[in-house]
Amino acid sequence: MARLLTIATLAVAHATASIAVDTTAYCQTGRTASGQWTRPGIAAANWLRLGTRIRISPPAFGRSLFVVMDRIGWGTSLDLWTTSCSAALQYGRRLERVTVLGR
Repeated sequence: MARLLTIATLAVAHATASIAVDTTAYCQTGRTASGQWTRPGIAAANWLRLGTRIRISPPAFGRSLFVVMDRIGWGTSLDLWTTSCSAALQYGRRLERVTVLGR
């Protein structure tokens, strides 16, 4: 519960501090919750507003900046889109440092 409050507080405050977030990857193509097509740099999260920019550390799939444009059905706090399903499987589940940059 305390971790969820920390995530919610960071999301609302758009703080410059980073927090550890449970992260996975996905490779399904199609339209995101925002109506845009999946592409590199897209992230899915239910705890951030669509359009929120975030920084991942260390970088994932060759990039550190992502924009939340999709929602997660269940399972983790953050899902990063990649073009390769094998890369998504290899990524697995990780605890990543996330900084919310705002919209």
